[in-house]
Amino acid sequence: MTSEGRIATYVEGLDERMQGGIPRKHIVLVAGSSGSMKSTLTFSMLYNSVLNDNTSGIYVTLEQGKESLQSHMAGMGMNIDDPRVRNRIAIIDLAGLRVQLDEQGMSGKVDWMGQLIKQLTNYRKSIGFEVLIFDSLGAFFTLTKMDNPRDEIFRLFEAVRNLGLTAFFICEMTGEDHKQFGEYGVEDYLSDGVIHLVMDRHGDEVKRKMSIVKMRHTDHMLGYKPFNWKNVDNQFSIL
Repeated sequence: MTSEGRIATYVEGLDERMQGGIPRKHIVLVAGSSGSMKSTLTFSMLYNSVLNDNTSGIYVTLEQGKESLQSHMAGMGMNIDDPRVRNRIAIIDLAGLRVQLDEQGMSGKVDWMGQLIKQLTNYRKSIGFEVLIFDSLGAFFTLTKMDNPRDEIFRLFEAVRNLGLTAFFICEMTGEDHKQFGEYGVEDYLSDGVIHLVMDRHGDEVKRKMSIVKMRHTDHMLGYKPFNWKNVDNQFSIL
């Protein structure tokens, strides 16, 4: 269950190591390399929170199409057509919108950030959602080709704070440099929390590990802990 003032991650073994979960209205980066299960982790946080705590959320996707994302998550036991969650999780496919605008020759004329903020504001007013997942920041700026990504990240984060949302922004990391958790060098500074997922290789074995690098107003676990997916419970577990 969600602690007062916090949203549970429903990662077994994690919430009790961070005072019950993510503080409400925090902006959290979920950073890691390809294959580290960033999207699945954040979707599972939203799905289980909706299922167990009657919250609601929006998942903005640019990495996968809406149907592909739904199919992938349903295959892992998280079916958003389930009547218990159907009206409380909305998926916005910005990649699909970009293709439509490209075909109309309009993509270069759109204030992408302004339109995104306007859409989030309208959803907030109409359906009152509480949790935002944005997958991913890097894909958004690659598709939209903004001149000043750092300024636009600040603009987006401030808009999310003003809307009173708890938000998870997925950031793709490349290489072995773990000192910078966002592509533009300001994401981790502007955020309230950083969850780092790594693929730890030893010979032919690969283990996924998680660390709470930063979480303001929270006494949280330190270091990197192995984690995996539990098919029986449809949730992650810290080992």
